[in-house]
Amino acid sequence: MTPANVTAEQWQQISQTLIWFWAFLACVVAFAANMLVAYAIIPSLISTRDLPAKVGAIRPILFALAALFFLAALYAFVNIVNGIQVLYEIWPHRWI
Repeated sequence: MTPANVTAEQWQQISQTLIWFWAFLACVVAFAANMLVAYAIIPSLISTRDLPAKVGAIRPILFALAALFFLAALYAFVNIVNGIQVLYEIWPHRWI
């Protein structure tokens, strides 16, 4: 199966899709870090009294940031799925 010649417009679309992929990766890492800190590390350190109890007040902020990064990751994923449609223009035959 020979791919078609890639045009400048297709390269631009591939480049944009790769940018969305890296944005997706960054959002997933930021989501996971915020959830880990808010859901596991802070409560653990508060229960062992390594952190004062008032630090627990920042947990809702971290949960809100995690939700924001989750929504951003979903948006980036949708853009990735839409962006990879250019591959069907380059390789017109799909695997069966």
